[in-house]
Amino acid sequence: MQRLIWLRHETKAFEQRCCLTPSACKELLELGHDVVVESSATRVYEDSEYSEVGCKIVETNSWVNAPLNAIIVGLKELEDANFPLSHRHIHFAHVFKNQHGFEKTLSRFVAGDGLLFDLEYLVNKDEKRIAAFGVWAGFAGAALGLDLWVHTQLGMNYNSRAPLLPYENQMHLINDVQDRLNKIISRPRVLIIGAKGRSGKGAVKFLRALGIEPTQWGSADTASEHPIEDILGYDILINCALIKEPRAPFLDLETIKKQRNLTVISDVGCDPNGPCNPLPIYKDCTTMDMPSIKILDDLHLTAIDHLPSLLPRESSEDFCSQLLPHFKEFLEGNIEDTPWDKALEVFYTKTHNIELDESIADEESSAKILM
Repeated sequence: MQRLIWLRHETKAFEQRCCLTPSACKELLELGHDVVVESSATRVYEDSEYSEVGCKIVETNSWVNAPLNAIIVGLKELEDANFPLSHRHIHFAHVFKNQHGFEKTLSRFVAGDGLLFDLEYLVNKDEKRIAAFGVWAGFAGAALGLDLWVHTQLGMNYNSRAPLLPYENQMHLINDVQDRLNKIISRPRVLIIGAKGRSGKGAVKFLRALGIEPTQWGSADTASEHPIEDILGYDILINCALIKEPRAPFLDLETIKKQRNLTVISDVGCDPNGPCNPLPIYKDCTTMDMPSIKILDDLHLTAIDHLPSLLPRESSEDFCSQLLPHFKEFLEGNIEDTPWDKALEVFYTKTHNIELDESIADEESSAKILM
């Protein structure tokens, strides 16, 4: 069964990752599918790497006018706009936990009769995601958390390093942080919550590379009364917990005002606007342009929602290798009782009560012209 796959350019600032590598696209072409790739000056892979394997290169953001049978594949959420979404889309949409702007995004799918297969909700029978950037999110989150702590110890403003730029590979990141850590005699006490998951394992991997053995907490360790004051005894908290349902927070604004050693939080989970946020002590994610904020005068936080962007090539290759076997299954149309079926069920459940926004439907033509 021949399919039209449309790999779109990413519009999120500082995002160089891609969920389909040139070698993966070559495999899809060899299976008889058509692969169209939007030109991108920011993608970690050059346009030429795709054209050399046989992909057709088209203009940036031209997916808007792609044939309706095209499967639009991306990584991060779409830009905010007012036209309906009529294609099948595969990406991380960040809308199913009632995040900011979720109603408008879902109403665009309702208006255009499109479908969303959210990468976050492609899960197997054990409810584990089939493809994730978690290891690299935790790896980079631990790096930023430790580096932020080093900067505070040296009396330096971490935001002076902005914008944070991608590293060629993980050793470059390790060596960069190590150079600054060597200026300090002491080593911090580090707590990782969610240490047994993908992100937690990545955080552990980074810290051990620098000779730091963190305390590792799993779900049983956070089952006590909340907020958890024991967290205050650590110098750095790296939150890698995957929270799917609303619950009492690990820390709140009153708790962090108490006597503590804690001076740095790296929130890898990074869901400040969602109802499942276990750290309701900040309102907005930090960015590559401004990687840290002060919660209190002596408590700093970093919470970037696309941390693996700091290691774009390694994280893209890892993610694609996980996704590709399942994507081939999707292209064959065999989605019953698969992760794709589960993701589609979530989409239908979440859009069931979304009302059609007439302003979106009315502005379809003008919106596309603006794109």
